[in-house]
Amino acid sequence: MPELDQVAATTLLTDDNKDLLARMLEKALQQPLVPMEPAAAKQYMEQVAQRTALDAGVDIQLFQMVQLSSSESTYVMRVALLSDQQAIGLDIMDAENGQFFIPEACPVCQLAAVTLN
Repeated sequence: MPELDQVAATTLLTDDNKDLLARMLEKALQQPLVPMEPAAAKQYMEQVAQRTALDAGVDIQLFQMVQLSSSESTYVMRVALLSDQQAIGLDIMDAENGQFFIPEACPVCQLAAVTLN
């Protein structure tokens, strides 16, 4: 597990990528969102990420929950990190009421280059 934490820290959670992830959240929130139970949302969206990775010929490095704020609320978004340095926004949880939503289409962003400490 510490290895996955290191991968997340050097990719998704860097300062360079926070703005990219926030824009990815905003893009997802502009779409129609379907409410879904947490377990069903997790299972469905992880299958979507696996299918996307397979179609692109890349691997999923990890799934990570990331807390992000929009102009209206705070959300937790499940993100899949792909081996080609892209991130896919999956399901979204409203941090205030715990409701999970899935977007009509999963937003994708190209992450900044990996930083080494």
